[in-house]
Amino acid sequence: MPFRAFIRKMHKMSNALSSPASSNSWLPRGRLWWLIGLGGVTWALLIGLFGGQAALQAIVGADVRWLALAVLVHYSSFAVRGWRWQQLLGMMGHRLGYRYTTGLLLAGWFVSALLPARAGDLMRIGVLRLDSPQHRPVPVAASLGSIVLERALDILAIVGLGLGFGWVVLRAQAPGWLVASYAAAAGLLALLAVGVVLAPPVLGWLRRWSQHRFWQTLLNFGEQLAASLRVLVQQPRRGVLVALASLYIWLCDALVVWLVLRSLGAALPLDMAAFVALTVDVLAAAPLTPGGIGQIDAAYVALFALWPTTTFNVGAAVLLIRLITYWSFLAFSGVITLLTGFGEVMQRVHPATVAHDANPAAPAVSPEQSA
Repeated sequence: MPFRAFIRKMHKMSNALSSPASSNSWLPRGRLWWLIGLGGVTWALLIGLFGGQAALQAIVGADVRWLALAVLVHYSSFAVRGWRWQQLLGMMGHRLGYRYTTGLLLAGWFVSALLPARAGDLMRIGVLRLDSPQHRPVPVAASLGSIVLERALDILAIVGLGLGFGWVVLRAQAPGWLVASYAAAAGLLALLAVGVVLAPPVLGWLRRWSQHRFWQTLLNFGEQLAASLRVLVQQPRRGVLVALASLYIWLCDALVVWLVLRSLGAALPLDMAAFVALTVDVLAAAPLTPGGIGQIDAAYVALFALWPTTTFNVGAAVLLIRLITYWSFLAFSGVITLLTGFGEVMQRVHPATVAHDANPAAPAVSPEQSA
């Protein structure tokens, strides 16, 4: 955008931040400060447990060039995420602009970073369900299906890459808890695949149970969701492209870890760094805290401990990785949320809006009917 337009945007954003009425209406400031406090405790523990001054000296002495490359790689993965989500929605018949889908995805990440249980995904579904100059309302079944497909592609990429790198690094020496984590992720993916295959006959069988409007509308929603999940098979060429995009996204996580370690002067091979990064992704698939604060940090420490001969400061490595992949991106996605106007849009999102299409008491509304 032109420089003057950018300045005007920044001025409006500063006014929004300085106005309690506008900022408090969608930005949970109390939770944000609680999150920063929890992060501060985590950082203090990592620094204290790994030498205190030694950890700080390692951070200060890190090679900025490798860190800058790590930042570039991490942010590029989100550019690809936006394209992937745009393609998934397009495969379901909902054409949205790249800037819009990427901005909404970043706003959803920002919400998920502040709230537990990936609340940002619900926000994305709710925003797509609203009327917008950029698109017609997207039914909940379609937007939910696109996010479920995102998660399925993520799990497939993480498990596939993680098992591949893990076999090269550990062979048959992987700890039991590690094998169980990968088995659980693979099991969830298998259950999803079985559910998609069996959905049509099972839903048809259930439809004969009752003709009640509540029951029939619920089954209609299930059929719409199952149809959304089958688009990868029905459009194999685009399905392959989004699968390759998923591999790139999660290889970026591996490269970030490797580049951070290089900045600290460590010579950990790429396959080992990739195994650590992807295994952390498996363990953080269900974040217990907003942004996985503490949970992800502990997972990195536990996995780096598998190599007792490490020549780098583990505390410094974990802090730098999280600074790039979480804390810097929290600020970046928050700014994008403000600049794109999704902060104001989120005020219109209500749980009832998200559940509209899933509510059997409410008539299903197609994009054509809403236009």
